Amino acid sequence: MSTQQILIRLPEDVAARFKAAVPARQRNKFIADLVAKAVARQEDELTRIAAAVTDEELRNPELAQEMRDWEATIGDGMEEHAANEKPRAR
Repeated sequence: MSTQQILIRLPEDVAARFKAAVPARQRNKFIADLVAKAVARQEDELTRIAAAVTDEELRNPELAQEMRDWEATIGDGMEEHAANEKPRAR
């Protein structure tokens, strides 16, 4: 499996507890497992929300029409405008 190195920052107390609780050679796997589970929960939540919106559109034709009206703005050129913007400094 291919991996990618990333930098994360933790509060000092959390980092100290993490180092005390998880052996050095197990930390990457520990974090990868936590992140994978959290991402799966997030994806599940987004799927649940999307399903709820779809159900609501089926029950409410006016909402469905409003969503179609908004979808008409897709491809209105804003993507090109955003692509030409310089990244904002933090």
